[in-house]
Amino acid sequence: MMKKTPAELTVMKSLAFLAVVFQSALLYIMNHHSPHAEEAIMMGMLFHFVKFSAPVFVFLVGFHMAQQKEAIHYRRYVSHKWTELMIPYIVWSFVYFILFSSHLHASEVMKQLVLGEAAPHLWYVVMIIQFHLLILIIVPFFRWLDQKKYWKSFIIVSSIIYIGFITFISPIVQSESYIHYVDRTFLAYFFYFCLGGVAAYTLPSWRKFVIQAIPLNTFLFLSLFIVVGYELFISQSIFSIDLTEITYLKPSMVLYVTSEIFLLYGLSITIVQTKSRLYTALRFIGRYTYGAYIGHVFFLHMFAPMIPTTMYSMLQAVILFLITTIASIGICYMVHATPLSLLLIGQTREHRTLSIPTISKLKKGIPS
Repeated sequence: MMKKTPAELTVMKSLAFLAVVFQSALLYIMNHHSPHAEEAIMMGMLFHFVKFSAPVFVFLVGFHMAQQKEAIHYRRYVSHKWTELMIPYIVWSFVYFILFSSHLHASEVMKQLVLGEAAPHLWYVVMIIQFHLLILIIVPFFRWLDQKKYWKSFIIVSSIIYIGFITFISPIVQSESYIHYVDRTFLAYFFYFCLGGVAAYTLPSWRKFVIQAIPLNTFLFLSLFIVVGYELFISQSIFSIDLTEITYLKPSMVLYVTSEIFLLYGLSITIVQTKSRLYTALRFIGRYTYGAYIGHVFFLHMFAPMIPTTMYSMLQAVILFLITTIASIGICYMVHATPLSLLLIGQTREHRTLSIPTISKLKKGIPS
């Protein structure tokens, strides 16, 4: 079924995908090429800057799930999500088993499949499928909130609960026990999902607020960017920065990422309104983000050895990012019309996009 999707959401999805690939490129160069301390600092700052990817994806899932207006056929819905999300996940997991591991026992394979550990980025699929499995609870709850007009109270209460929860589990996710796997449960990201639901149900007001808040939110974002950067550098030596230690699950990162989501939404609205080649390119990328997301690490490891190590580490990361992005999207585009599309990239769908008012109309509060 065709869905009416606000055009800015497609842009946000593409930006989140590009952020993931850039994170992966930075991580690879940091872990394999030992950059100088000055470059490591710069790469740590850039890594923070593009750290919004997973929360934005969760936000988008919350938005789309809130658009469910018809009766939900649970078995049909779950079957569709299994085909769309889980089949490509399982196929690519076995590709990564071959790429990264050897002589895995059946029990270890099953554990990594369940926990999303076949590759560093697959935890997201394990986490996001949980929201889809809870749709029979989530959608009626969103509808009840809309009937009662409790959205402001809901987002305030959920933000307080979420900050408290993150404060409590922050030390746990750094432990070595099985408890730390709470980081890949829906509970660890539910606030961004709720934020997406609020945006879907209050779209005209949401757009107006996002645009009007840009000046203040820009100052807030820059302040929080300094805070999370400071936390990184005081917790680690500048000569041994470990980007894998940067986590979403601490209060400062929650505030930082939330601020960045608002900015990205405003930026996405601006990009849509320009109708430029950038918008056309991001719209094209948005058709293949899931398949490119789960497969991009394979292409990154394929092309990384070809990049000369004599150049600056930052330049290596940028080149690796560009090559991986082109390869991931290009392969998805080529297999889209083949039987392999079901196995490798899921079922991509075209969404009708809704036009948005101009920035001046949003500032005046004219709804779309």
